[in-house]
Amino acid sequence: MLNKPSPFINDLNWYTPLRDLKVVVPNDATDLPDGTCRAMIFNGTGNVTFVTAGDTTVTIAITAAWFGVQYIMAKKILATGTTMPASTIYVGY
Repeated sequence: MLNKPSPFINDLNWYTPLRDLKVVVPNDATDLPDGTCRAMIFNGTGNVTFVTAGDTTVTIAITAAWFGVQYIMAKKILATGTTMPASTIYVGY
């Protein structure tokens, strides 16, 4: 069998599977500990406030329609403005 490089290794390829998931504890003072995430996963309802990779602060009202993987790159999930329980917010790398 030939060892060919996988086309899914490049992190810039949106078809690349997520390598890791982390539960988020919203925090106004610190960025995500593993850097900017590639996606957020929501499994609850309420507001989530975050800072995008481009330094824009955004608040989204999460309903059941948002459940699942959302390819939004964020570097910080803020406690201020976030009403979702922390155990329902995940980030993917």
